Amino acid sequence: MRKGKWFTGIVLASITALAVAGCTSGNGNNGGGTDKASPAASASSNSPSESNEKTVYSMGVGDSKLVWGGPITQKLTEKTGVELKYDEVVGDLFQKWDLWLAASDFPDIVRLDNEHLQKYIDAGAVIPLDDLIDQYGPNIKEKWGDYLNLLRHDDGHIYSLYSLNLTKEAPANAKAGFVVQYDVLREAGFPTIKTLEQLYDVVKAYADKYPKIDGKDTVAYGAAMNSWTINIFFNNPATSASGNPDHGNFIIDADGNVQWNPVSDFTKQYYKFLNRLFNDNMLDKEAFSMGDQELQAKMAQGRVLAAYAPAWFSSAPEASLRAAGQLNRQYAHIPVYFDESVSDHSNAMTPANGGTHEFAITTNAKNPEKIMKFFDYLFSDEGQILTQWGVEGVHYEVKDGKRVQKPEWIQKKLSDPDAIYKEGFRSEYTGQTTNWFSIGDGAKLADGDFATPITQESVRSEYDEMTLEVLSKYNISTWAELLPPVEKVPGYLWQLPPPSDSKFKVIDQKLDDLRRKTTSEIVMAKNDAEFEKAFGDFVKSAKDIGLESYEASFTKVWKDYVANYQSTLGQ
Repeated sequence: MRKGKWFTGIVLASITALAVAGCTSGNGNNGGGTDKASPAASASSNSPSESNEKTVYSMGVGDSKLVWGGPITQKLTEKTGVELKYDEVVGDLFQKWDLWLAASDFPDIVRLDNEHLQKYIDAGAVIPLDDLIDQYGPNIKEKWGDYLNLLRHDDGHIYSLYSLNLTKEAPANAKAGFVVQYDVLREAGFPTIKTLEQLYDVVKAYADKYPKIDGKDTVAYGAAMNSWTINIFFNNPATSASGNPDHGNFIIDADGNVQWNPVSDFTKQYYKFLNRLFNDNMLDKEAFSMGDQELQAKMAQGRVLAAYAPAWFSSAPEASLRAAGQLNRQYAHIPVYFDESVSDHSNAMTPANGGTHEFAITTNAKNPEKIMKFFDYLFSDEGQILTQWGVEGVHYEVKDGKRVQKPEWIQKKLSDPDAIYKEGFRSEYTGQTTNWFSIGDGAKLADGDFATPITQESVRSEYDEMTLEVLSKYNISTWAELLPPVEKVPGYLWQLPPPSDSKFKVIDQKLDDLRRKTTSEIVMAKNDAEFEKAFGDFVKSAKDIGLESYEASFTKVWKDYVANYQSTLGQ
């Protein structure tokens, strides 16, 4: 994700765009706990269903490319007797979730953010999973271990499942959120870029020299504000450039006090950067009206020179560029800051990845026990190997006791952006850099081997020759090496259910409406004086709406969560 109108907008783009990477913060590096699963539970439940007679369950998804029928999903049906019929959501995802609930016409399985999950809980539309996990979830209990109680809501029940992190290190495929085209770097002599000012200079020089790319207008800097994308492209860059962990639309100080990020000095600085881009005709002219898919389409055309575009968002356009042979239009993923004095604490790891991608079973589902057995199989070691590595002999082979991706499969992924869909690797997003229910890149299974194929060697094996050349210019092996040291945190604020009182919801909606109305006015200000007035008026209006009590509500949510987290883990 977890979100709603206040969250970090990981959700939709990760659903529509994810090809290689993940989310949470810009680099998507979450983790925690132990790094190796024990064999006990996995060995006890490799055959999750007494009867494998096929049962078809409906599931709401936001990705039109998802299919059930590749070798991996076929094997899942063979092992569990479950087949998923994907009910694609067309249009606004949040609106569709609300419509489903209003009509009590929802799929058997839903993937919700935590705000909508709470709505479904309040309406009695999803079932508690506690007893089902106790009876049919040995692998779930084994993998979650001490973290299982973090799934519980205020009423003590568990209503959803999602991925978790049992790794202790950032994955080798982690990347920073700001991107700049390879060809832009080449033209500038592969300079070191650490600040927004340096990024501006490099991009402007290229855009001035090449006003068109393949006959289309060059977009010096891309962004998108429609719907949920305002959180990604107008909020998260300010968090990243200031070196803060990604708490969605919030900044949390050392004492645990929460501030709404849109009114922070960090956002003001970033808006000032966008304002400069706008007045110099470098910001995409359609930034305030288009959504994620439009921006991705422009990136896939090779004409967006730079942007804040985390790997989960940029991976699909980059795959299209590779397939089209436009290797020079791919993106370097680099940390960029307001200035070189920024101390970067953004590379954070959390124990789990809920918030925007929580799987729940609705009251419409017949035989929910079978769904739980299906979920449990996904958490088993056998299920982890199948969904993350694929089918032995087809996607990987075992050499010297270790799983290794087959070169033919690596090449197929590089040449066909949709190969991971066709083979069944792709699922509705579960809050991890991988799909299905992952336990984290870098985590190990009971056999001592890695749970996913994401190692430095495997990541480099999938780089094309131009990416390797660009990396060599900066004396690094992977983009992950540009990131700061990993810091462990209890969680992210966007992963937590927001305050549920009616007063909060009114303020939340008014603040969101205010931000959407005023952001374009601030960024399009004609001069410094107009910019200062527009931003000042925005902050004053936010305070008049009830910003102080809004922030206080989230401060309580955060401090209560941290106290519960520490108590649960005996800290």
